[in-house]
Amino acid sequence: MSTQMTGTVRMAGDAPGVGVTVRIELDEETMSLVAANGADIGTWPLADVGISSRPDGFHLRIEGEEVILTTDDDARFALELGISTPTTRLARMMARLRDEAAAESNPTPETVLAPSYVLVDEMDETVKTRRESRLANGMPYLGPLVLAGAVISFFASVVAIAGGTAISFPGDVPAWPAMMATTLILAAGGFSAFQSHGKGRVSIAIGVALGLVVILLSAGRMVDEGLIGEALLSFTLAVVASGVLLAIDTAGRNGLD
Repeated sequence: MSTQMTGTVRMAGDAPGVGVTVRIELDEETMSLVAANGADIGTWPLADVGISSRPDGFHLRIEGEEVILTTDDDARFALELGISTPTTRLARMMARLRDEAAAESNPTPETVLAPSYVLVDEMDETVKTRRESRLANGMPYLGPLVLAGAVISFFASVVAIAGGTAISFPGDVPAWPAMMATTLILAAGGFSAFQSHGKGRVSIAIGVALGLVVILLSAGRMVDEGLIGEALLSFTLAVVASGVLLAIDTAGRNGLD
């Protein structure tokens, strides 16, 4: 879906008020600037445009040059580009727009996590690209990937059910109920993360922890190998992969490299 707004653009270093009036067109992958007379200034992939919010406007790094862009809707422009370093004024506007959007999509009362922002402390801070800003908010595909792991875990649990005590805990206690419980918890967490980015992480962590306990207690207690062994290996890979994905997501949210 394309978003359009108006604004002015000027080269960095030019005095305010000497900018050119432009129409700004945004879609999923590109940004276009069109002059008031209809002349096409240019179209650039968003992944190649460095963007930083400053008190005097948005500083854009395009083709090695720095330009300053001001718009008639700064908060909407920042939300469309996923800017994670807004000014204090812009941060308040973005937070209000996010809250309004959440209220429209979900009318039931829920606890809304306040968005976290990294404030610009120095004017010469390195300009972040859109891709880097998205990574700072965690993995965007955590939910679907964990759901895929839960599907693998489910089939492994079905094989374990068919095998009876082939996969068991000490005392010949069948392990398949715990495997199935792990599957359901991972599926619930993955589905929640898929529905709303940032949710479901606690459920995923619980599912991974339970799965690791199953793996440790059942290690070396398989009655036969073959299909049963492959089922336990698949279950192990699904649980470990979900744990690694959650760790990457957590590291991204904490701003770790």
